[in-house]
Amino acid sequence: MTDNLTGAPELTITPGGSDSQTRLGTIARHRHWLVGGGIIAVITLLGLAVPYLVSSKFNMGLVLDGVILAFLALSIGFLARHLGLISLGHTAFFGGAAYTVGIGIGRWSMTPTVAFVVAVVVGTLLALIMGVLVVRSTGMTFLMLTLALGQALYQFSTQRIAIPWTGAHDGLQIDLSGGTFLGLTQKSMMNAALFWPVAWVLLMVCALWLWITGRSRFGTVLEGIRENEERMRFSGFNTDLPRLIAFVVSGCVASIGGALFALNAAYVSPELLSFTKAGDALTAAIVGGLGVLAGPIFGAIVYVLAQSRFNTSGNLHLYTGIALVLVLMFLPGGILGSLEKWVRGRLSRRRQATPPSTSEPSSPEDQS
Repeated sequence: MTDNLTGAPELTITPGGSDSQTRLGTIARHRHWLVGGGIIAVITLLGLAVPYLVSSKFNMGLVLDGVILAFLALSIGFLARHLGLISLGHTAFFGGAAYTVGIGIGRWSMTPTVAFVVAVVVGTLLALIMGVLVVRSTGMTFLMLTLALGQALYQFSTQRIAIPWTGAHDGLQIDLSGGTFLGLTQKSMMNAALFWPVAWVLLMVCALWLWITGRSRFGTVLEGIRENEERMRFSGFNTDLPRLIAFVVSGCVASIGGALFALNAAYVSPELLSFTKAGDALTAAIVGGLGVLAGPIFGAIVYVLAQSRFNTSGNLHLYTGIALVLVLMFLPGGILGSLEKWVRGRLSRRRQATPPSTSEPSSPEDQS
C-alpha cells in the first residue's frame, strides 16, 4: 500500500522496546500536543485583552494592521521554515481575496460573511493555480517565478479593461452597509477595537493549523524535502505533491488576511498586489524570525509599529534599512528566533552542568 498524501510506500515498524516504553512514547507525544495547543490557547485569551490595554485609537489601529499583515507574513514564513522556499507572490492571494470581497459585495450583492468565504476560496484556488506552475522550481527560480506571477496580477488590476472591477489605481470602495460579518456592522468592522477579536482569533486558528501541519508526518516529509529532495525521491516519496499542498495551505492563510483587510478598511487598491506589500511581509517575517512559528506574527506587529515611528521623522527608508541591518547582524535568526536559540542554549548548558544523581547502597557501617 502507498501513502496517498506523499506517494511513499507505507512502512509498518514494529517497536523493539517493551510495551511500557511504547506507551511512554505515546504519552510523551500526546503531552507535547496538549502543551503546544494549551500555549496557543493561553496566548489567544491574553491577546483578547489588547483593546483594553491600548487606549489610543491610533495605536490600536496600528496593532490591528500588524495582525492583518501577520497573516501574509505567517504564510511566507511557513514555506520558508518547512521547505526553504521564499515566495514574493503571496500578495496575489492576499490582494486577490481582498478584491473578491469588494467585487462580491459591490457587484454581486453578497453579504460580508458570504463574500469573506468566497474570497478565501478564490484566494486558495489562485494559490493552487500558481502552485501548479511553480512547485517544481526551487531557490531563486521559485522566488522570481512567484514574483513575476504576482506582479502580472498587479499589472492586470491596473489595466483599462479591469477598471469596472478593480478601479485601477483609484482602488475600489466597499459598501458594507448591506449586511454584517459575524454580528459586526460596517461601523463595528471599521473600528479597530471591535474588529480585533475576530482578526486575532482567526490568526491564532491559522497559527494552530500551521503548527499542527508542521508537527505532523506531513511536516516531517516537508522537512525531508527541504534537507535533501533527491534522497526523498530515491526513498519513494512524491516530492511535488507535498510541496503543492504546503503552497496551497500557505496561500489559504494569506487569503484570510486579505479578506479581513478588505472588511476592516472598506477599501481595496492595487497596492495589496504589489511587490512593496510582499517586501513588507517578508521583512516582517525576517525581523521576527522565519524559523519560529510566532516569529512572523511578532515581526509583523513590530514592523508596523516601527514604520509608524520612523515615518514621523521623514527618514522612513533610512531608519528601516538601518534597523534591518542591525537585526540581520546581531540577531541573524530574527528577534524571537535568536531568543529561542539563547534559551535553548542556556537550558542545554544547565543540563550538562548538572551531574546525574546516583544512589549508592549504604554500607553496613553507615547503617549502624
